[in-house]
Amino acid sequence: MSSATHEYSARLEDALERRGNPLSVDVLLEILHEASETTAEALSAGEREFLLASTDLVEDDLTPEGRARSADVAALDRARAEQEAWASSLTTAEVAALLGRKDASIRRSKAAGDLFALPTSAGRSARFPAWQFDDGRVMPGLREIIPAFPRYTHPLSIQRFMMSPAEELEGLSPVRWLLRGGAVDAVVSLVDERDRL
Repeated sequence: MSSATHEYSARLEDALERRGNPLSVDVLLEILHEASETTAEALSAGEREFLLASTDLVEDDLTPEGRARSADVAALDRARAEQEAWASSLTTAEVAALLGRKDASIRRSKAAGDLFALPTSAGRSARFPAWQFDDGRVMPGLREIIPAFPRYTHPLSIQRFMMSPAEELEGLSPVRWLLRGGAVDAVVSLVDERDRL
């Protein structure tokens, strides 16, 4: 077992113990593997031929085991992306302290679309990506920009877009552009162009 695998297993074990879960790491991994097993129909000969000719996939990738491995990797990537988005975000109380406002005011701004929050599930409180705040102020234009992204765009994709320099914005990232008073419409147009590509 590699040290990275051992470290991951140890972290899983600690997480299970903290929650008082009687499952062992091996049982949890079995459950995750079983849940991720593909129930999709086998590929047709034409689909298989197309994938092999048009992608970097090889025959082993298209077996049921290969597809299950791909599903496992995709699930792990999704979990890592969610963890990264969560780690680079602020709680309602942290945003309130940063902006010198009350928690209820932050919740109202979120409801109005003036603040962008990560999607939440039952039992999770709101988290706000940190990139939308700078020096005690909120980046303007969120109410127009965030709805321009397709509904299920991952928050990390939005973050990368908002933090990446763009030629169309004089080489500034959308965040810097907006904080310097740049036109919100220019950023919305960039979002629309991005989604047409």
